[in-house]
Amino acid sequence: MITQPPTIFLTSATGTQGLNLARLLRSQSPPWPVHATVRSLTSPAAIELSTLGVSLTPGSWDDLPALQQALKGCTALFLNLIIDFSDFAHELTQARNILSLAKAAGIKQVVYSSAAALSSLEEHFNVEKDGSPLMVASLRSKQQIEAEIKNGGWDSWTILRGANFMENMLDPKVRMYPGLKETGVFRVAFKPGEKLPFVDTGDIARFEEVTDEEVQREKEMNPFITAGLAVRVMGRFMKKEETERWGVELTGFEEFLRRNEEAVRRTYL
Repeated sequence: MITQPPTIFLTSATGTQGLNLARLLRSQSPPWPVHATVRSLTSPAAIELSTLGVSLTPGSWDDLPALQQALKGCTALFLNLIIDFSDFAHELTQARNILSLAKAAGIKQVVYSSAAALSSLEEHFNVEKDGSPLMVASLRSKQQIEAEIKNGGWDSWTILRGANFMENMLDPKVRMYPGLKETGVFRVAFKPGEKLPFVDTGDIARFEEVTDEEVQREKEMNPFITAGLAVRVMGRFMKKEETERWGVELTGFEEFLRRNEEAVRRTYL
């Protein structure tokens, strides 16, 4: 029996993340139903979405009736918002409105595209002292949105923390690096040798959770997948601290991969 795919309400559908995700969802077999709001039905991105079979409702994230209409029949939400340069509190207001309407519409699952900096930036960087007002406002806004989602009572939720997008090096987003396009000079605060964490938004779209129904189907063809069911609970009773009492310093996975670099290359490259 083919399981009916969830119907996704997709924010930022005309942006790089949203458009890549819409393409991926609609390319599945069977295609996943996708709903979205767009400011203009005649923009190139909206036309592509329509061609893909995405159900479009004209309206902005402040148009509550449009959002309510677009959310009808949806069971999952992909949330991706951006700070409002003229009103730093606006992003959080929009998030709360969308989440409230999503809850009322029966949304069960929320995936939020947040910011990589939220994971541990403040352990290494004094945001309040060295960050711009825009950076501080954006991080604080996204922290609050994450808290709203975590405490929202959803069946499941996922926080994605992508790094700098590779698409930022292309038009029109390359404008965030003044002069780069015109002069070829990348004038930034990086020091020589710094590693830049870039990610393709197309890769972000491919992160997905395997449903319990898919596990049940796949375990009949792949007996090893049932091991994953056991691994889910192992963390509850396997304690690293208790093992280390024997005086054996355990190897971390990153250290293991470095020690076996040649084998890793042979396996994957």
